[in-house]
Amino acid sequence: MVKRLIIGLGLLGSIWLASAAVAAELAVVDSATLGTRRNLPWSEPVQIDDPFEGSFIGVFDRHSFSDRFLNTTARIEVQSLWSRDFIRVLSIIRDRDCLSGSFGISPDLCSEFSNARNIIQLFIKVDDDVFQIDGRNNEFPVSNELAQALQNAPDTALDIRLVTESGEAIDSKIGEGTVEAWKAVYTINAAQQI
Repeated sequence: MVKRLIIGLGLLGSIWLASAAVAAELAVVDSATLGTRRNLPWSEPVQIDDPFEGSFIGVFDRHSFSDRFLNTTARIEVQSLWSRDFIRVLSIIRDRDCLSGSFGISPDLCSEFSNARNIIQLFIKVDDDVFQIDGRNNEFPVSNELAQALQNAPDTALDIRLVTESGEAIDSKIGEGTVEAWKAVYTINAAQQI
């Protein structure tokens, strides 16, 4: 019993020291917020020192794509923050209506607007497994099973689906760099939780 405890404490100390060494090498970000005006280090593990949420390791991801409907072109950007305890997403839709340009009026008179959606469900496909996570206000808890799946995910872009409170589904991707960073984020945070 005593030997096992000593070995366990020695292993715990080794894990903690390795985690502290890795965390010391990470870039530091001063806030866990997402938004269009943030200049974040995308797809790499970072130390986040948030004045409201404390300090933790995470990785920021973003994916942009366009969609066209009638006379409008919408640019959709999905930003996410992945940490051991939670996943936070932001879906921003920027729309530009240039119908007036077709009537001989200057195309500079296009109207533009941005809109963020409230996401209540997140689906993540890892290999053949689909994880469905219910959340509130764009934030989703990370279970131990999900953390392990993300840590062991193949080094390739993965598909996700966001579901808004109105039932709209937005399909997006998580980039390969972020998937690779998950290995460090979930390893580091798992060791810090012990």
